[in-house]
Amino acid sequence: MTAREEPAAAAPEAAGPAEIPVPLSRNRDFRLLWVSQLASVLGSRMSYVAYPLLVLSLTGSPVLAGLVATARGVPQWLLGLPAGFFADRWDRRRLMLTCDLVRFVALTSIVGGLATGWLTYPHIIIVALIEGSATVLFSPAEVGALRHVVPASQLRAATARNESREYGAMLAGPPIGGTLFSIASLLPFLGDALSYLVSYVTVSMIKTRFRSAPVSDTKALSLISGVRDGLRWLVRQPFLRGSALMVAATNLVGNGMPTLLVVIGHESGTPAALVGTVLTVAAVGGLLGSFAAAWAADRIPASWIVIGFPWVWAALLPILLVAGNIVVMGVVFGLMLAAAPLWNSVLSTYRIVLVPDELLGRVDSACRFISQSATPLSPLLAGLLLQFYGSTTTVLVMLGWLVLVALVGTIVPALRHPPVLPGDGKQPSDPVAA
Repeated sequence: MTAREEPAAAAPEAAGPAEIPVPLSRNRDFRLLWVSQLASVLGSRMSYVAYPLLVLSLTGSPVLAGLVATARGVPQWLLGLPAGFFADRWDRRRLMLTCDLVRFVALTSIVGGLATGWLTYPHIIIVALIEGSATVLFSPAEVGALRHVVPASQLRAATARNESREYGAMLAGPPIGGTLFSIASLLPFLGDALSYLVSYVTVSMIKTRFRSAPVSDTKALSLISGVRDGLRWLVRQPFLRGSALMVAATNLVGNGMPTLLVVIGHESGTPAALVGTVLTVAAVGGLLGSFAAAWAADRIPASWIVIGFPWVWAALLPILLVAGNIVVMGVVFGLMLAAAPLWNSVLSTYRIVLVPDELLGRVDSACRFISQSATPLSPLLAGLLLQFYGSTTTVLVMLGWLVLVALVGTIVPALRHPPVLPGDGKQPSDPVAA
């Protein structure tokens, strides 16, 4: 028996101010929100490389170093769904400010511990857990804020700019963090702490309200029933449900690609430094793609983007079979990453616009939980395939999986005919028939 389909929120009423929008470059509140997250993401990327370096310098144990990274990721599993409930039931601005303040204090404690010589490994683990937890709680509230500081007609451009922020921080953060750590081990953690202070200040300066109506205490829900309502709403929306599953399926390949390139590079005798450089250059493709995403989203029908992304990856992946050069393979991966920001920004826009404001945090968290569910498994699966069957078979398995995902996306009516958003009235709804 299929679930009853509930109508999605009307797009024009779902997000953003009703007045004629100003350009994003002149939207003060959007700029403040963007800068706040640029600072915090950059700081997080700096400490991402600094955490294992710090643990190795204190303990010399790679296992303990890896455990810290795991500790930062565990909250996504534990708090991923509840975070959306809290974003919907609590004041979003206060939640964001509280998370920034908690992260600032937590990172400052590491700086203090290093400065006084009292830092211990359990202290580092606790801070990693606190920082990861606050980040998970912050994310759905930030999505709700974006919905209100940017009109619906500009959400694609706004989410594309957010993609450039993510890829830019991905490129700049690790080398900055490594350089600062080489100067003094406390510096990257100080930088991360200050990034949360910058986020706190900029978010507090935003004038726009972060929700349509005040939170009503009389309608308070229990955590379990609240999370269930978000999941139920998502399950009954064919497009949002299908797109979340499609993202999860493609992540199985995307998150396994670095493992594939590293193993191929190692087997071919490529120096480790060159392999690392190739992966960095590949990330440049994602950054360049994020710059073009806003332009492309206004010119390419959303329906083509939704179902076309896995086909693009499926078309590029076979080049790995004939490349024979790790650098060429890195370029291919870079081209794959270049297509991702456009897809991500379009799917994010649909989610922000279509979900009712009172459910946005829970539905967004549910989508993230589903789409990221395969992320920890993909490197392991890639490693198992590489070890027992070799790189050629691994690429062929990845290719077959992508073709299957692309075929399903093309066949499923809800994905071929996505809802019409503001500014999409002239786009063809069925790219296959066009």
